[in-house]
Amino acid sequence: MEASRRDLIGLAVGGLGAVGVIGVLYPLLKTFAPSAASLAGATVEVDVASIPEGQVRVVSWKGKPVFVVHLPQGFQWNGKVKEERNVKLLQGQDAYAIVAVCTHLGCVPLWKPQGEADYKFPVFHCPCHGGFYSPWGDNIAGPPPRPLYVPPQKREGGKLIIGEAGFVKELT
Repeated sequence: MEASRRDLIGLAVGGLGAVGVIGVLYPLLKTFAPSAASLAGATVEVDVASIPEGQVRVVSWKGKPVFVVHLPQGFQWNGKVKEERNVKLLQGQDAYAIVAVCTHLGCVPLWKPQGEADYKFPVFHCPCHGGFYSPWGDNIAGPPPRPLYVPPQKREGGKLIIGEAGFVKELT
């Protein structure tokens, strides 16, 4: 059977339609794949000995800033918190990681080892709206609705491995 001009135009329009559908579906399907930032930082190792006691180091994990806190042995904290969630989760750890994103509006809090305002002990302070967190990331005051998130993490000797289940099993 001989192909007519109408058949050729029908095939051309069908081919263009197929290319258009693929052009629309590809970006949609691509959004479901994990980002390069989350794949690149699936786990992060931090040498705890390189962080002075009472200080914080900021690292990146899955594209987010994370505070690695190194508290002195026998550290006592006298502040009051709204809810003791993270301190219970991180109890007994002298080094741990918490996600450095304020739960109010996503700002990055500042580490104040000497205290700030009415708080004469180490705190995280989010200056944007006056949020305060304990060294473990529990709410002290201000508008943040919940404590800072705690990523999965474990200790192996002098290293803290963020992103692997250990003393914290999953992101809280």
